[in-house]
Amino acid sequence: MTDDVIAQLMATPRSPRRLLEDLAALARVLAGHDRPRPEVELYLAGGQVVRGRLAGVVDDGGATIAMVITGGQPRTPALAYVRVDQVVAVIAADASLLVRAPVSDQPAPSKLELARALGARAESLTTALGRALPMTTVAELDDDGRRAVAALLPTLVDTLRAIARDGMGKQALDALAGVELGAAAQPAVQRADGKLVVLAPKLAMDAWAPARLRAELEKLL
Repeated sequence: MTDDVIAQLMATPRSPRRLLEDLAALARVLAGHDRPRPEVELYLAGGQVVRGRLAGVVDDGGATIAMVITGGQPRTPALAYVRVDQVVAVIAADASLLVRAPVSDQPAPSKLELARALGARAESLTTALGRALPMTTVAELDDDGRRAVAALLPTLVDTLRAIARDGMGKQALDALAGVELGAAAQPAVQRADGKLVVLAPKLAMDAWAPARLRAELEKLL
């Protein structure tokens, strides 16, 4: 996996300015989901080093400025304003952010499309379980929420089918009244009123790995 990330990064080399612009776009998305902005170290032509989290890149009268949060609190941040043309090198603390899309580029399904998908996936479980297992959404979902649920659905159903192949797993699933799906900043699995409540991550970069999803489901079965 490490080699794969490095290979992808090497396939798309970036100048310091391009890298900062790409990281600034990621920073906006991450901040919008209450996640920490990318951590960077900027090495300047004069020998100085600026360390912190990239807040953004803006233009000011023809000069491109990188704004770096170097300390303080959210309401009283310490900001460094750095001329990008003075940056000779950039270290991205987590360069994998550049190859892991934070949000999916797939269009959000409509309410009707998602309802159909839920029905079809629930029907596909009937053979494995020998009975219907209703699948619904927990509440009104926005575009990001519907997109997140649609992305999780195939992995969730495959995982439930795998659990059902085990005798004890099938018995545990038989006790469920249904599965409800929602979306949140952080993925989670809960149990309420005899149902499994599975919250899909709104950020694609936080997508459940099948093994982890199965482990979280089995904790509550």
